[in-house]
Amino acid sequence: MKKSMIAMALFFSCTYAIAQTEFDASKYIQTDINGTARYMSMAGAFGALGGDASAIKDNPAGLGIYRKSEIVGTMNTLMQNSTSNWKFTDNNLSKNSYGYGDMYKIGANNFSFVLATPTLKSESGTNGLQSSNWSFSYNRLKNFDRNINIKSGASQSSMTDYLAYFSEGFYAIDLQYGRNINELFDNPNIPTLSVYGYQGFLMDSVSKGNWLSSISNKVTPSYQLLEKGHLDEYSIGWAGNFSNVFFLGATINYQALNYTAISKYSETFGSEGNMNIGDTLYTKGNGVNLNIGMIACPTDNIRLGLSLHTPTIFSLTDDYYSTLVYTREKIVNMPITGPAIRKYYQFQNPMQLNASIAYILGTKGLISAEYVYNNYTGSRLMSDSGNSQDYSDENDGMKQVLNDVRTIKIGAEYKLTNNFSLRAGYANTNNGTKPDAEKLLQLNTKRVDVEYFLQNNTNYFTAGFGYREASWFIDFAYMNKILDETFYPYRTSVLANKANPASVITNNNNAVITLGLKF
Repeated sequence: MKKSMIAMALFFSCTYAIAQTEFDASKYIQTDINGTARYMSMAGAFGALGGDASAIKDNPAGLGIYRKSEIVGTMNTLMQNSTSNWKFTDNNLSKNSYGYGDMYKIGANNFSFVLATPTLKSESGTNGLQSSNWSFSYNRLKNFDRNINIKSGASQSSMTDYLAYFSEGFYAIDLQYGRNINELFDNPNIPTLSVYGYQGFLMDSVSKGNWLSSISNKVTPSYQLLEKGHLDEYSIGWAGNFSNVFFLGATINYQALNYTAISKYSETFGSEGNMNIGDTLYTKGNGVNLNIGMIACPTDNIRLGLSLHTPTIFSLTDDYYSTLVYTREKIVNMPITGPAIRKYYQFQNPMQLNASIAYILGTKGLISAEYVYNNYTGSRLMSDSGNSQDYSDENDGMKQVLNDVRTIKIGAEYKLTNNFSLRAGYANTNNGTKPDAEKLLQLNTKRVDVEYFLQNNTNYFTAGFGYREASWFIDFAYMNKILDETFYPYRTSVLANKANPASVITNNNNAVITLGLKF
């Protein structure tokens, strides 16, 4: 069993192993359908349409559609709640030990300035470059804020079983300390998980290098997760309008990532006590990429769009720490705090390809569709300039854990009057992880978050309306995003007593308002 684990896991004997896993990386890859109210009310299906501040981030050629300059700002109110079912136990989120229940947040989705500059050819009516437009934009690509509270009924499987399995090959003397437990934590070859298991009286040595759980009762597990943060993008763009038939554009983008995850996994052992393992991860960083795109108008009614987003190269910093709190029979409850560790590394987001089509219904409305392809399996972890760590095993794991992802967007708009429009849309994103994926930790890892989420489908249902005058406009939108995930408390396929997964549904309800001025 241990030989199998060594072959599959990632082992580095000379440095602390806390870098992102494939499941961590997947959080930063897929962005939300976020932006102006008009964009969101049509589920972001704007790749072939353009003429909207948020459409520029999907297909920069949409900047060339503008005939007037524009200043746009967007505010939103986010209402988020999560529900779960774990071993026939339903959990409607209520306030948990972090002091958070359902989330309500007010924020800014977008602020853009578009400068439309017609050329002399547009005034003379000749073919060629009709306009050369510029944009300066801020867009919130993703909001990480989420609160999850999952509880299960009694279970035969326990994390202590997993701790015993994970610690195979280590002797009891390896996990003992003299005067200071930091001697163990400072050893780069000793995993914090095994230290917690032995020092928390959660597993027993049955022979040299072999362990068993020290719990004989059934356990009652629970899990809490608080996520916070955002992924923001700042862009400078240019697009040209060629004879009102072909539009070409590009943006240079700077992205800022700020992510926090605070989690706690708990088990009660009945008369044998209880334990909880809590950990906190802070990730900050920034990256750059380039987007290029085109829109072609073969007829007055049809527009075709195509764009390519180059991979984003992020420079990231992780700060991580963990704590075990346990109560065992006749043993004084004493927390054990693991080492606080900082890690610098780089992460390459995948390439993205957008293809789109729109049909213009004269002056009354339009229908638009877009296909977005994300090369998830092309994601890469890399060393930064001061770190020579090899991430080849993790990068191979990207192909084993992640799926290449496609998103399909459909949107429509209909003008009831020359000024007032109704809009609606739908989008679907397929599962970002393989259904049989598992989280494999490095054998000397200092991280203790063994839980993981498998990403299933994400659905977006959208609607909205807008009012426009020659010099200003106001738009409203509502979006319901439903994220379906499967939660595993630890890798369970390797255990005799397998843990049941939990079904987790996260509902995000967004109310959005955009105000724009044209000049």
